[in-house]
Amino acid sequence: KGENGMWRKICKEELRETRKVYFVMFAILLAAGIISLVVMRQTALYPGDTFGGTPEEFDVRSVLSIGSILGMYVLWIAAMVVYVVYTLYRFDRGVFGGEGVFWMTLPVKRREILAGKLLAPLVWGAGLVLLGIVWLALMLFMQDPYGSTSFSMDGMAVGIGMVAFMVLSQILMAVGSLYALCFALMAGRLPRFQKHPYLWGAAVALVIFFIIEPLFNVLAMVVFGVPIGFFLMAMPFLMTKGIAVFGFIALIPIAMVLRILIYGALMVYLAEKKLDYLG
Repeated sequence: KGENGMWRKICKEELRETRKVYFVMFAILLAAGIISLVVMRQTALYPGDTFGGTPEEFDVRSVLSIGSILGMYVLWIAAMVVYVVYTLYRFDRGVFGGEGVFWMTLPVKRREILAGKLLAPLVWGAGLVLLGIVWLALMLFMQDPYGSTSFSMDGMAVGIGMVAFMVLSQILMAVGSLYALCFALMAGRLPRFQKHPYLWGAAVALVIFFIIEPLFNVLAMVVFGVPIGFFLMAMPFLMTKGIAVFGFIALIPIAMVLRILIYGALMVYLAEKKLDYLG
């Protein structure tokens, strides 16, 4: 019970330390998103809308609408870059820096320290992805405010399922990649790499993303390519019959969850078997 309480304390402390940065990030994204939606609302041409201005005014409306969308995409990319860099900074500082020294003086296992430090980016990453999906849904609504495209109940169910699948997949993919980078940081701290830990960590990350994972992707395509290909060919027919089949597509988030667990297990292994110290 005491150990569980300590693990919860680590999680709460990490969330408290990181919330200042992410609250500012959320506020910027929210304000920019509202401005972009207002611009699109004022510049979009709806079905039946007759534009009575000059061609120059029409061009200005088009540029403003497209610019607001592109600006938000650039802002989201910047936010994701900051998210990754800040998470790696916090992980390195919280595990190998002064904070790691503090936590190692308390009665807590190394795996609990890692779990506490990796939970916060999972929470904030999910918040970023969900906020982006909400903005995307509102943007699409702005482009079709009168519902000119008619959907059946089955079509609506398929649409909701696909949106949920997209959100889940994006969260799992981002977290898995982030955990892979954290594992690379830890691998760079192995005794044989102590002289240049960040250089070796970057080398491990390059090997993971450009050699190991592509090979696994090729293997997965060979193993699952035939059934998934058959499903994709049959999907239009199944959709017209109102049947939402996600059996094979469900393999994707399952594989991403396994990817997260594998990197988590590798980090625990390094912390408990290969690294003589944390902090």
